[in-house]
Amino acid sequence: MNVPSFQLYHMVCYHRHMIFAYYLLNIIQAVAEFLPISSSGHLIITEWLYGISEHGLEAFLHLPTALAIFLVFFSTFIAILKDKKTWTILLVAIIPAGIVGLLWGDALDAIFYSPIVVGINQIFWGGIMWWTAMNYHKHTGEIKTTWKHLTWVQGLKIGFAQVLALIPGTSRSGITTLAGIWQGLNPSQSATFSFLSGFPLIAAASAVGFLKLAKEGNILSTLPVTTLLLGMGLSVVLSIVFAKLFTSKHTLTVMKVSGIYRLILGFLILVWLT
Repeated sequence: MNVPSFQLYHMVCYHRHMIFAYYLLNIIQAVAEFLPISSSGHLIITEWLYGISEHGLEAFLHLPTALAIFLVFFSTFIAILKDKKTWTILLVAIIPAGIVGLLWGDALDAIFYSPIVVGINQIFWGGIMWWTAMNYHKHTGEIKTTWKHLTWVQGLKIGFAQVLALIPGTSRSGITTLAGIWQGLNPSQSATFSFLSGFPLIAAASAVGFLKLAKEGNILSTLPVTTLLLGMGLSVVLSIVFAKLFTSKHTLTVMKVSGIYRLILGFLILVWLT
C-alpha cells in the first residue's frame, strides 16, 4: 500500500525528532549526572521547553551512567568487596534512598515533577553549594584523607541526604558530595563516595526502566538498535570524562562554577514562569 507523501514526510520528521531527542537526552544525562547540577532537573526543563520526554528511554539513559561508574571505580569496587567495614558504610548510605524510592518514588514524582520545583531547588542548592565551596578552607576542621574513615553513622547521614535527591532539581551527586564534606571528607573523596553510593541506585533505575519497557512496549520499534547503541556509547564516554573531572583535585572549582550556573539557571526558570 502506498503511503501518501504528506504522511511519509511526517513519519520521517517524527523519526528524526526521536533520534535527536535520544541523543540530546543522553548528553544531558551524562553531563548533569556527573556534575552537581541535577540530571532530573535538566531532563524536566528539556521536556518543558522542547516537548522531549525521557519516558520510555529511562533504561537507556541510566544504564550508560551506571556502566561508567563501574568502569571508573572498578578497582575500588573490588577492594570494597574484600573489606567488610567499607561495604557496610556504603550499604548504609544506599538504604535510605533505596527504600524511599521504592515505596514512594512515583508519589514524589507526581508531587514534585515540575519546572517551578526545579527552579527553586536549583537556586537553593546552587547557593548552598557555592557558599560551601567558597568557604571550605575557612571551616575545614578535621579533614579525613579518605571516605573509608567514615563511621556507619556518618555514612547513614549521607544516605539520608541522598533521599533529598529524589526531588527534581536537587542533584544526587551534589547533595551527597555536600553531605560528605559536612562529615569531614575532603571534596574529591566526598565526590568519589557520592558516585560509589549512587551506583546501585542508578543501576536499579535502569532495571526499572527495562521492566517498564517490557510492560508498556519496546522503544526498539521507534529507534534503530544502532542509534540506541551509539547514544549509549556517547553517554558512557562523556560520563567517564565528567566523573573523573568531579573526583579530581578540581572538585571545589567544579562546585563553585556549578553553584553559579545553578543560581543563574534557577532564576531564569522562575522568571520565565512568571
